[in-house]
Amino acid sequence: MHDDEQLAILASVLRTAVDAIIIIDQRGTIESANIATERMFGFSPGEMIGQNVKMLMPSPDHEQHDGYLERYQKTGERHIIGIGREVTGKRKDGSLFPLHLGVSEVETDQRKLFTGILRDISELKAAEAELKQLNATLDQRVKAQAAELQQAQLELVEKEKFATLGRISGGIAHEIRNPLNAIKTSAYYLLNAQTPSPAKTQEHLTRIDRQVTVIDSAVTALSDLARLPEPQASEIDLKAMITGILRETKLPGNVTVQQHFPEELPRIWADEKQLPIVFKNLLRNARDAMPDGGSLILSARVDEPFVVVTVRDSGIGMPPEIAQRVAEPFFSTKARGMGLGMAITTAILEKNQCKMRLESEPGRGTSFDISIPIAGQSR
Repeated sequence: MHDDEQLAILASVLRTAVDAIIIIDQRGTIESANIATERMFGFSPGEMIGQNVKMLMPSPDHEQHDGYLERYQKTGERHIIGIGREVTGKRKDGSLFPLHLGVSEVETDQRKLFTGILRDISELKAAEAELKQLNATLDQRVKAQAAELQQAQLELVEKEKFATLGRISGGIAHEIRNPLNAIKTSAYYLLNAQTPSPAKTQEHLTRIDRQVTVIDSAVTALSDLARLPEPQASEIDLKAMITGILRETKLPGNVTVQQHFPEELPRIWADEKQLPIVFKNLLRNARDAMPDGGSLILSARVDEPFVVVTVRDSGIGMPPEIAQRVAEPFFSTKARGMGLGMAITTAILEKNQCKMRLESEPGRGTSFDISIPIAGQSR
């Protein structure tokens, strides 16, 4: 390609380029600027050619630009050359705008020149600012929605607490009201009978004493539940514990018991006094759920970091609305009893970092899965 062709091509590139292209010498003097430079900065070629390029820069670059060039000449330290960076340009009318500047070095036989290619990134920066604002707005909306959700959850929890408190209060009232009515009746008799016989007097005093004991038992049981001590965990042989509990629990002859435990079962980590209470309660409940007999299956499997023990009966089962309330204090499906067994069971499991899952279906029995931490596993 001839020199004339190369110059023509170069001139065409400079004339049609969208980006501003400026050529300066070692002192920073503008030697050439294309049409895009005129459009971008508002200066005519005559106003730029021969002037220092710092005329297109605001402070502090305006004052420091010559120093950049001198430092590069002496040390070779590059500030922009070959790197490219975002800078600020200054138009003829004094307005400022963001630019991306790339500078390359060109050496000829006689001297060294620098070519700067500048792209107006005003629209890009505006889009970035708009996106940033949108993100900030979105972030605020997310925070507001999260706060609303948290508030709704708190309100739901509070409502559930009040609902549970109402059910517990109803249970306490039921456990105490009946004994109080009996005490009131006997006290009325003793206060108003004209000539009660010694036998009648003794009968009513005995009734009062018995009903006070019932009330005291209810209050004590609830207090014990609330003050359940912190567990003293240790390693427990699960199979040995279950065997001992089965030996102590009275099961009728029409209930068959099956045990399915792996030969190699890791030791579990829990309070050796509290955990047996859980399985005693579950076995008693299973027994009471099978008044006409049935099958009781106990099994275990490893699901790290837990050993999962399953207690399954073939009893009468429970509908969902009953199953979800079994852990409430004073809730019971039995004619007798205060309904604290499952509440205590749940409290013990929580304190021992255990988990419980319940499945039940009316007429097809109930299954409890108790997940107990394996000894030595991180908790």
